[in-house]
Amino acid sequence: MSIKKKYKGVIFDLDGTLLNTLGVYTHIMNGLMVKNNFPTHTIENYREFIGNGTKNLITRSIPEEHREEKLIENLLHEFRLLYENMYTQHTRVYTGILEILDELQSSGVKLALLSNKFHDLTYKCANHFFPDIKFDAVIGQSDLYKKPDPKGVLDISYLLKIPLNQLVLVGDTEVDILTAKNAGIDSIAVTWGFRKEENLITQSPDCIIRDSNSLKNYFSNHITASSAIH
Repeated sequence: MSIKKKYKGVIFDLDGTLLNTLGVYTHIMNGLMVKNNFPTHTIENYREFIGNGTKNLITRSIPEEHREEKLIENLLHEFRLLYENMYTQHTRVYTGILEILDELQSSGVKLALLSNKFHDLTYKCANHFFPDIKFDAVIGQSDLYKKPDPKGVLDISYLLKIPLNQLVLVGDTEVDILTAKNAGIDSIAVTWGFRKEENLITQSPDCIIRDSNSLKNYFSNHITASSAIH
């Protein structure tokens, strides 16, 4: 009989895993498209575009013949200003997530955020949407960090003093699974976010979770802490 692996730390992706940000991204991006006389996109288009950083989102949203670096950088700057003023709007925490985070925190498990959202905006979203959750490490995208580079995971492991084999990364895109693989840690792919299950399967995550209740149950069997989730 195999012994179930126990984790001392959980690293969460943010957009598409904890927060449904499709609404705010669609609102901002279509505003920018209209302003520049480009075609707009549906919320399902943006679901596919998201996951590898804001610059990639903007690049994929612009018609190919207009994908010039200067325009992309200008739109990136505009997007950032708009998002800073709107990050609390058109956004919601996925069902059951607050309860999971609260119970993990209560059980003594270390919690971390690793996002390809700008670093300062990752912090702002964490503080606004999860005011009662103390993340032990928060890393957003910067010159130092961008998934699937494993540096974020490796530094979280060092900061939290948790060995890689006792960490797991929870995310909703291929980039998250690849990040976990590059760092040598386990990955949980959730299907309520920005990718369909068939896309996630191609990356062979260690586990696929389809709803928050299943994630809660998974953690109840796979954490090492002062008290188990129940």
